[in-house]
Amino acid sequence: MTQHVTSQQTAHLQTAHPASVQQEIRSQRSGLSHSRPENQSHSQSNILLVFLDGVGLGEVNQSNPLSQPQAMPFLSDYLGQRLLKGAALTTANVTLKPIDATLGVEGLPQSASGQTTIYTGQNAAKFLGRHQSGFANGSLRQLIDQYGLFSKAIALNRTATLANAYSPEYFYAIAARKRRYSVCTLLNLSAGLPFRMQYEYEQGEAIFWDIVGAVPPARNARSLKQNGARAPITPAVAGERLARLSDRYGVTLFECYLSDYAGHAQDWNQAVACMQRIDRFLESVIAHLPAHVTLVITSDHGNIEDLSTKRHTLNKVPLIAIGPQAQSFSKSKDLTSIAPQILAVL
Repeated sequence: MTQHVTSQQTAHLQTAHPASVQQEIRSQRSGLSHSRPENQSHSQSNILLVFLDGVGLGEVNQSNPLSQPQAMPFLSDYLGQRLLKGAALTTANVTLKPIDATLGVEGLPQSASGQTTIYTGQNAAKFLGRHQSGFANGSLRQLIDQYGLFSKAIALNRTATLANAYSPEYFYAIAARKRRYSVCTLLNLSAGLPFRMQYEYEQGEAIFWDIVGAVPPARNARSLKQNGARAPITPAVAGERLARLSDRYGVTLFECYLSDYAGHAQDWNQAVACMQRIDRFLESVIAHLPAHVTLVITSDHGNIEDLSTKRHTLNKVPLIAIGPQAQSFSKSKDLTSIAPQILAVL
């Protein structure tokens, strides 16, 4: 059985941090039963949702790294086209559609409202009356608590898991008010589910957001000594890990922010390198995808496809579905369509 928070980590959090962190640990413990793998027949459909931050479908030009064949060679070959404006495909087991991320609200799409919309099926931008950047505020948490994908899946007697690995430092920073909760963290908390920590990563049961685990777990030597340096993995290993997890849960979610960071940096080489890493990762996911699992890939807004600006774009974002339920996503038009369709096929 997976131990999502080790006793040593729990004791350290409880002695070093206030009640808010202790409450998170208790919520993780109480949620362990929801996170256990299903004893299911493979006649049931599972969904693996891969969220790629800041990937839009742009024009072929010198500011768009996705217009270059070397950026995503595997996925371009698999889909028979690059991820560009107008990209579309429907076959028995593959759907590729451009979907709207503006949600009928003026201004550039932003992360918090876009991600909340993806994970709830509710138009978060319209709910707020604006696009919300960064992290989910109190109003968005209302939507997550009421309509969150994980909670809805559990209500259908299915299981859900967040595949991303977390470090204790993340919760320390939350308690010290140096960081705020991301949307996917709130999604997990609202469903009462535990988080995957360093232990799971070492056991091959979690993936860090950068896919390979190269981001240092802490910025200072003392924290590194206390918590240990992680051993990086290859994109191929990460993809196999994620596919294996998806076999055991009704809904598995993994979030990657590489593309959004590269877009904001406006660095061509960084952008191409990050998309190549994602491409190798997805190649492995697809190669190891169980027959009853449908892979769904999408984004919250455009960014990396236009390096002429640090800002997000108005471009549509890709919705890619691969697997037995791929055609079920062929009528999706915007970010509100994703969560309801996932729940419909579980």
